[in-house]
Amino acid sequence: MLTGKVIISGCIKVITGLRIGGSSGGLKIGGIDLNVITDPEGKPYIPGSSLKGKLRSLIEKKEGEITSEKVHYCKDKQSYEKCRICKVWGISPTEKDINIDIPVYTRLIIRDVPLFPESITEEMHKNIDLQWTEVKVENVINRVKGSAESPRQIERVPAGAIFKPMEMIFNVFEETDKELLKVVFEAMELLEDDYLGGMGSRGYGKVKFENIEVYWNKKEDYENGNLNQNKINNGFTIPSEIVKNFSKIINNLK
Repeated sequence: MLTGKVIISGCIKVITGLRIGGSSGGLKIGGIDLNVITDPEGKPYIPGSSLKGKLRSLIEKKEGEITSEKVHYCKDKQSYEKCRICKVWGISPTEKDINIDIPVYTRLIIRDVPLFPESITEEMHKNIDLQWTEVKVENVINRVKGSAESPRQIERVPAGAIFKPMEMIFNVFEETDKELLKVVFEAMELLEDDYLGGMGSRGYGKVKFENIEVYWNKKEDYENGNLNQNKINNGFTIPSEIVKNFSKIINNLK
């Protein structure tokens, strides 16, 4: 039974150029080879699926749960009851060989995160190629000949851009779920020292979570319309601060 929801809001700042790929349909000769994903207004955004998938994969690596199948999911009730991954991120209904005879709920919901247009400053507009993005030309280096080959144009969101509002919802179904909330912020810590999107090994995709606010809405708050009144993060606004002080924060989940 749902006892409440934790609402996590904040923003994502791009530290190095960010590329989350979009459709390449309709490109003309001489156009960009690799586009970023955009909303109907043509602005780049961070899909909730990309953010959620990356956070999960980092926790899977941290917990040592990467298997030969390259993904982790629990196949039985005993494993599921102890799992910090499947309880938070869920199990796809398409997964096979699952024998869990209890309701399986996804605790974590992550929304798409739109670009904050004002973060692309006038100075940045002077130095980027398109309205919201820059174009980076890359070459494949022939290591034998030492020559540059196969040049391509890659679109990416420039460093300094901000995506907000970021919104994550963490559903609390039972008392022990409150302890599981910490794993979300651990994943956010890991992502700050990894990358989001593609081409991270080439320097793309470093991001930072800022201005985090965490609210606790009990089910009674939804009945009374008193939402987002109980801020519980005690002034800690970045993932590492929240993880370090989580014992203080969890005391506010009453």
